[in-house]
Amino acid sequence: MDIIKVILEKTNTGYSAYAPDEKGLVTAGNTFDEIKENFNEVIDLQAEYLEETNNKEDASRLKKAKLEFYLDVEQFFEHFSMINKTAFAHYIGMNDSQLRKISNNIVPLSSTKALQIQNGLHTLAKDLSSVHFA
Repeated sequence: MDIIKVILEKTNTGYSAYAPDEKGLVTAGNTFDEIKENFNEVIDLQAEYLEETNNKEDASRLKKAKLEFYLDVEQFFEHFSMINKTAFAHYIGMNDSQLRKISNNIVPLSSTKALQIQNGLHTLAKDLSSVHFA
């Protein structure tokens, strides 16, 4: 199964999304949820076009592809402002000052730090999904 990398970017009017490796896959919206919904519609429209132009193999690939959405750390913490950067940094074993600098684009995000943050978020999601209240 192919994976389509989708870049999410904040704009003055909301958000935009595009797939850098796929021609013509672009959309915009007011929220991340709207962007995701719109991007699925763009995939459907592009697949229909490809089928109409006898590119059935490419159309099938698009329909079966998994979408992976990417955004920068600053946008993540802006969107999920309920996550405390200091507490999250401690949770993932990162210096909280460094995480704030990364999330404010003061220092560049290395691939190692990106993976540490991403893995920490996925671990947190797993931990949260196992919580039940009596």
